[in-house]
Amino acid sequence: MMTLLSPPPSVLSSPQRRCHLLLMLYLPGQTVTPEILGRINGVDSSKALQDIADTSDEIQRYHRLAMITEPDGSYRIEGAVLDKRLCLLHWLRRALRLCPHFVQHHFTPALKDELRKQALTKALYDETNLQALVNLCARRLQRQFDSRDVQFLSLFLQYCLHQHQLGNRPEFNETQREWTRLRPEYLAAQDIARHWTRHVKQPAHEDEQLFLALLFQMLRTPDPIRDNHQQDLRLRASISTMIARFHELAGMSFSDEQGLSDQLYIHLAQALDRCLFAIGIDNSLPEEITRLYPKLMRTTREAFGEFEAEYGIRFSDEEVGLVAVIFGAWLMQENDLQEKQVLLLTGNNAELEQQIEQQLRELTLLPLNIKHLTLHSFQKEGAPKEVVLVITPYSTSLPLYSPPLIHATLPLGDHLQLRIREILEG
Repeated sequence: MMTLLSPPPSVLSSPQRRCHLLLMLYLPGQTVTPEILGRINGVDSSKALQDIADTSDEIQRYHRLAMITEPDGSYRIEGAVLDKRLCLLHWLRRALRLCPHFVQHHFTPALKDELRKQALTKALYDETNLQALVNLCARRLQRQFDSRDVQFLSLFLQYCLHQHQLGNRPEFNETQREWTRLRPEYLAAQDIARHWTRHVKQPAHEDEQLFLALLFQMLRTPDPIRDNHQQDLRLRASISTMIARFHELAGMSFSDEQGLSDQLYIHLAQALDRCLFAIGIDNSLPEEITRLYPKLMRTTREAFGEFEAEYGIRFSDEEVGLVAVIFGAWLMQENDLQEKQVLLLTGNNAELEQQIEQQLRELTLLPLNIKHLTLHSFQKEGAPKEVVLVITPYSTSLPLYSPPLIHATLPLGDHLQLRIREILEG
């Protein structure tokens, strides 16, 4: 059982409190109730319950895990072993940034106690041996791990060993197996598997080696200059095809295609791992992207088609939204450093005004900043100087000085659409 300390309420932020909760839930033999959590985090029961609810929402959204309430009022995490490990991978790294004291003085000693109870030889969890093992893997992978990564890996390997001894091993589907076996990290993971096999009665199962390889994959920072593994080269080729398809669909080109390709490589190398292992991302983005930039989102999704077929994966709207943002940012660099400012003159028909705004956004891939102004104010004040287009469904006279003003009726005709695109993209 961990020693419970109660820091002053003002000491801990919400992310720190939730890290404490999550790490406690992963410690074998640790009972987690709102009362215990409240004492550790120095908060009242309502705040503790809110932290539990927030953490539950997050692990469900990102890792498909559920927070279960037991009959005695305590909590536990329920879900697949693979999802649980990937969740801890994320939260332990976060905890080492946000609350290293808690990791050092509570999580680590409790985990070592559990390893001792399993009567494992000390060679498996001795810090010097663990660091030597991590350094060996770094050399195999030709990587440099910083001190925090070394600390994280040493600790996480102990957790994996503990779970392995309990028979809690992750399971992989065939696609995940094939993907992970092909990576160079798989060979580095053999060193750890061999080390375990020398000191435990049961040899490390291949699923453990696959997970250890995935662990090093998740710590990898893709480098478009130095990465030259077969999978990396395949990804670069697929990205070139996707950029060409986007250009074909959009009718717009990029002067620095190499720069765009590099950024997409860094992003998609990690996105592929997320998609293959069902790791979620923030789900508020695609709805906003679809509303503000519907044509950009549609074009990106269509350009993604061959890429998805190549890898046999259907990317979520969340992931496509992030790629759409990258394409949109590079289009802005090509055309203008600022969003085009459009003024929509409003009157007494909000639904009609909303339809016109949506049709404007459907016309161009470039981001638009559409501001609203009443007809009366426009006649008195005119348009702000940065506005490139004024549009309205209502009849109005043109002030002496004004950007182009278009009187729009729905649906917008082809000629009018062409005129608006020339103004917005010219």
